[in-house]
Amino acid sequence: TLESNWKEIAAELSSLVQKDNSTTSRSNFNSNWTVVGSGDRGSGGEDHRVVSPGGKWTEYVLFGTGASRTTADAPFTKNLLRKCVPDAVSLAQAGGGEVIFSKLEPNTRIAAHCGPTNFRWTAHLGLVIPSSTTKSCSIRVAEEWHQWETGKVLLFDDSYEHEIRNDTDEVRIVLLLRLWHPCLPSHKRQTELNRALRRKEEAVEKRYKAPSI
Repeated sequence: TLESNWKEIAAELSSLVQKDNSTTSRSNFNSNWTVVGSGDRGSGGEDHRVVSPGGKWTEYVLFGTGASRTTADAPFTKNLLRKCVPDAVSLAQAGGGEVIFSKLEPNTRIAAHCGPTNFRWTAHLGLVIPSSTTKSCSIRVAEEWHQWETGKVLLFDDSYEHEIRNDTDEVRIVLLLRLWHPCLPSHKRQTELNRALRRKEEAVEKRYKAPSI
């Protein structure tokens, strides 16, 4: 369903990108495009650490922590997601990973890293994909490299080590969403989500709270 409607999704994305590009540096705080790992984000708060020096990785949150409060942005895309992948929307709203437009600027690499849990899978719908045939724009998951295709979904388990390279002079943008792992029974979903959220809280406490003894 997402692949069948990718052009409509891409059209709404284009409108959001144009608004972002028209924002001046003085008023940039009004832009809903934010640097990945910054601001009030429910997950991926440390993701900025894996971006290559001089690179830029930004996002527009559709569902989950940090999502725009306006109902006018990407209405077709949001309604489609609510209808065809409601579990992805509810997972994002429960803190299991935001649904975003993910924009990787030219000549930017994301270093190898692993997602914190395997109770979910990650899907990328290719919307703006570099056309360069001489330089690579690709993602490695475990031992295999893959390329995005415009209008196609790439589905993977991000608990495996993965890295991204956009060595082209063009931007890459995908619609990114998370789905419950199909082997996880529905009655165990909330338990696994609670465990993951608690592990995250414990990690934060270790970093910012002094030991009690």
